[in-house]
Amino acid sequence: MFNAMKKGIFYLYRISYMEISHQDRLDILFGIFFAHLTLAVWSNLCGFLPASFLLYNGFLLATIIWSLHHRESEEAPFMALCINLLSIVFDVINFLIYWTVDVTATRRFGAAMAVINLLLRPLSSFLLYRIVQDRAGTYGSFGLPTAFESIFGGRRSPYEDIDQPSQQNPSTTIDTDHLGAKPTTAPNETLFTT
Repeated sequence: MFNAMKKGIFYLYRISYMEISHQDRLDILFGIFFAHLTLAVWSNLCGFLPASFLLYNGFLLATIIWSLHHRESEEAPFMALCINLLSIVFDVINFLIYWTVDVTATRRFGAAMAVINLLLRPLSSFLLYRIVQDRAGTYGSFGLPTAFESIFGGRRSPYEDIDQPSQQNPSTTIDTDHLGAKPTTAPNETLFTT
């Protein structure tokens, strides 16, 4: 038991401070997917959570599947991260509004799984953030996917498309000080001789 905890803590440390390998990203996404899938299914045994609980958990699972399919895209795990962070708020609101005192063993088990699902969300949010950060690369946009850069006054990508001509903005101001002035130096006479 102690060795398993020690390996888990070392794994989290490695993920937190080092670059994540491709296989680690897949392992993390599969782990997050199956943990939230299992806990969301078991949470429905409590019977008091509304259908919206299934809806936003379904969206979370769908975006995780999307990020498993598009392995280099940073938008998919970013959307999963956003949904997971919003789900924390939604879970708290659902618990505050719909929590009942009527407890049977099945409802108690379902409620415990819903609480464990809520407690797991900050860890899975951190792991999703690390995946987004890793997929964005070293030129990254502070963890924001490239599609969202323009919203926040984003930086230009280091990639330059050679198929498209570069767009240069010509100067729109006219130098009125030297408009009618003659050049102060004559051009070199040997420059135009053959």
